[in-house]
Amino acid sequence: MELLIVRDRRIDYDGSAIQSHWAYRNFGLLGNSLVIFRGKCDVKVEEMIDIEDLRQSKEIKSDDMVHYIIEVFDLVNTLFASTLQKLFIAKLCEVLGEYGVKTERKGDDIYVNGKKLSISIATVSPVSVKIHIGINVEARGIPEGVDAIGLKELGISDIDGFMEKTGEALVAEFNKVKKDSLKVRWAQ
Repeated sequence: MELLIVRDRRIDYDGSAIQSHWAYRNFGLLGNSLVIFRGKCDVKVEEMIDIEDLRQSKEIKSDDMVHYIIEVFDLVNTLFASTLQKLFIAKLCEVLGEYGVKTERKGDDIYVNGKKLSISIATVSPVSVKIHIGINVEARGIPEGVDAIGLKELGISDIDGFMEKTGEALVAEFNKVKKDSLKVRWAQ
């Protein structure tokens, strides 16, 4: 899996990055990839993937997030997409633990002291699995009624360092899983 961390500019997430080949179209990354960037989040209704959110007319927005856009071409399957999403969320919880942050994973979201730190969605296209994970840098611009928290409120101020550390951890986890799947033989 190829990792790209965009540090030189902000990119706002509007939901369109969940389309297949987004990393290839925008950065020339062909194949399995993880692109990490920082920017606002404001998912428009026409870009919403989660039907439950659509039915409840939920707003998905934040003034400042770290965004993870993952694309995997190995197995296009909704169960695999959801499983990979939860693996990555668990890995992010593990890395946050290294910062001394006690997290709780509820489904595919990360909570700290009962406050929501992340958003996430996993889906499939005809050619790939797509995952978006967003982690609040600060809990500003959050929809009314959502009790949220951000990295800065947790004492994590080196956001570039956090992006680097988490990106490397996610890629290493994916590569380990892939390697482990290749080194076993069929049961007879």
